[in-house]
Amino acid sequence: MTVPREAAPVASRPPAPRPEAPRRRRSRLVPGGLVWILPGFVISVGLIYYSIVYSGYLSFFDWAGGRSRMTAVGLDNYVEALTDRTFWTAVRNTGVYFVAVFVVQVVGGMLFAAAMHSKIFLANVYKVIVVIPVVVAPATLAPAQIQVWQTDGTVNRILEAVGLGSLAQGWIGQSTTSLLVVTLVGCWGSIGFGFILYYAGMAQVDPEMLEAARIDGAGNLRLLFSVVMPNLKPVTVSLAILNFITALKLFDNVWLITQGGPAHSSEFLGTMIYAETAGSSRNLGYAAALSIILLVIAVSVSLVIQRRSRERTPLVEEVPDV
Repeated sequence: MTVPREAAPVASRPPAPRPEAPRRRRSRLVPGGLVWILPGFVISVGLIYYSIVYSGYLSFFDWAGGRSRMTAVGLDNYVEALTDRTFWTAVRNTGVYFVAVFVVQVVGGMLFAAAMHSKIFLANVYKVIVVIPVVVAPATLAPAQIQVWQTDGTVNRILEAVGLGSLAQGWIGQSTTSLLVVTLVGCWGSIGFGFILYYAGMAQVDPEMLEAARIDGAGNLRLLFSVVMPNLKPVTVSLAILNFITALKLFDNVWLITQGGPAHSSEFLGTMIYAETAGSSRNLGYAAALSIILLVIAVSVSLVIQRRSRERTPLVEEVPDV
């Protein structure tokens, strides 16, 4: 008879240690947000705003640059600018240029954008043709523009070919037509930019809204003017602000084609400022005063355009009667 053996006692195992939560280590590789914005902050404050402040300080002096003596003149530079006939000619030219270019850019850009959104043959080719003037540098186009508008240029040859030779003239060398040339060049180069913005804006219009308008019987023109254009109002406002700022600081096309002449007929504020800084009888203080006036006009008009275009919404919605 076998005696059963006693069961061996089971050794008690110690409880498994709980896993410790990983400690958050402060990584030295991830700096604070200030470090990321520091380069842009330094560039903005160190270059842009410092230049504005220094130009404002310089505008109260007569200074030819270099080691020449700086003479304090107070507000004389501003008074001289506001009483200068050339200054007011430049302001008038800026207004004419802005209105003409803005109207052509809005109308041309919107029509081209609407056409490209419809099914037309070789649409991509037309897009490239319209956008080319935007991406080409003005220094590259200026020789071609001079060739087109000079006395024996393309425009006069076309006029002679169609029997209108009596209208042929020196477009660039006349004070009555030099501003017209600069404005037409600006119109030609601005349609592409308006087309880009309007084309992108039309792609964001709600298709259901367009479909509902078509169901209500709206044609293409009614659809464009009554549905699409109201939805593109922010784009139009942006173009107005950008065009006005561009007209104020316009320099490259004017200087390369007419140099502000003849007799200051195509003068702009940008060419006036350059002439005061690069001429033999230069006055950097007067140029600084013109720059400050240009800045004040640009900021003021931009704020007015934004304020006028802001949509007014009622604070309290009216509850309909049940």
